[in-house]
Amino acid sequence: MTFNLFFRLSALIILLGLTSFSINAKSYKSKAYDCKADPGWFNGSVTMPVEVKKSNPDGTSDFCDFYQFSWQAFLYLMSTDPTDSSQRNFQNENNYPILEFNTDGTPANSCDTKPAAQRFRVSLQKSTTIPESINQAGDGATIYDQNGNVVYYDVRFSRNMCDVSSINQLTNFPTGTTEIKTAWRVITSAEASNYINMTANVGTQKDVLLGLVGMHLAIATTDHPEFVWATYEHNNNSPDCAKPGQSTGWLFASPQCTDALIKGDSLAIVQCQFNQADKQSASQITGTPTEICREYPYGTAASDPNAEENLGDVTSLNQHVRDNLKGDLAVLKNYFNVGDLWVSNIALSSDISNQRGSLRLANTVAETTFQDVDIHSKNFISNCFGCHNYTGESQNKNKNTTSGSLSHIFDDIAAGLNQCLDVQAGPIMSNSDAQTKCPSTCKNASSALGKWNGQWRTTVPGRMSVCGCCAP
Repeated sequence: MTFNLFFRLSALIILLGLTSFSINAKSYKSKAYDCKADPGWFNGSVTMPVEVKKSNPDGTSDFCDFYQFSWQAFLYLMSTDPTDSSQRNFQNENNYPILEFNTDGTPANSCDTKPAAQRFRVSLQKSTTIPESINQAGDGATIYDQNGNVVYYDVRFSRNMCDVSSINQLTNFPTGTTEIKTAWRVITSAEASNYINMTANVGTQKDVLLGLVGMHLAIATTDHPEFVWATYEHNNNSPDCAKPGQSTGWLFASPQCTDALIKGDSLAIVQCQFNQADKQSASQITGTPTEICREYPYGTAASDPNAEENLGDVTSLNQHVRDNLKGDLAVLKNYFNVGDLWVSNIALSSDISNQRGSLRLANTVAETTFQDVDIHSKNFISNCFGCHNYTGESQNKNKNTTSGSLSHIFDDIAAGLNQCLDVQAGPIMSNSDAQTKCPSTCKNASSALGKWNGQWRTTVPGRMSVCGCCAP
């Protein structure tokens, strides 16, 4: 953490005053916003939601509708799989295959029925020097908990994404398309009851016990083809930078460094190097513990548009859900929704003026070094839409399925199946024009599908053509 960040956090404390941002949201109260949980979620028959409700009088969705949508999805995915009581719904590979990669980092076939040879194999960043994934997306950061054990990541997706040829013809992903990214730490058997947990082969070690510490969800619907983006964390992951609460009990912050935050000791804070994850130890499964704090609780600054509504809805619904968890879902009392992100008008692209929800959304264990989200930046805004761009339906410049960067996972699925995607290249007038435009179109479109196969066709005469882009 730099001195500038410390002074910004100090200013944030003053700005927030008496407003509370506790991780469990027990003390945040809002008279105007009280987002309720549906009692039907907790009777053992919760289903995956299909669409965001529309509770506003004008037929639009309010913030609570989005948070109810994502919590219902999370509860469904975390419910016990009716076909195998030893796993949760999201772990059923018939419905949610694991994204697989070859040992050289190239995409493998993730859609066959053959389980991955290494159960914990996949990566948020594809290229890695060990079979497991220990690198975060974006910059390849590696983080270690206070026991010095590395955090592992995996990726799953809804089975419909295997129908590459059909999706290749669509502008937007079908309703129900779901992407899941999870973060795991090594735990002991004594800790297991406090985590969604599983056993996995890690390197030469067999049946290592892992506990879930973070999850991203991205779900496409008809009304929201940009995906509704949501992220969840374990309660004990990290203190808030500006208002850390207790000094002990954090998985990714030491008592000494948390105490420095509490005391406002600027020198000690700088020495702790908060949120400066290791980017060099790509092959080390143990290392120096990473000091992490949450820069924007619930992905929101007090000055952000609709901040009160967003905070009121996400925190009140977190508490309502917590109060009702029981049975196989009781373990979820240890988790909370950090925030959601979506666009207001799907006819427009995902620039910041069209975004709603937690505008500074980041997960401390999946985006450790990307938490300093400046929504006023003229260049890169490092929330979900900073890396996953959506093109509005009235701005028909790109197909969101193949030509933009809305889903990086879909490119890897296609490459692993040895299929090519039709990537839009603007108008192409001739074969010679294609030979000039298509190689760069494919190279710029995706690292997984960066080679032109020599094929192109016009989709809108004089306005748009596509190039066939394949795995190198």
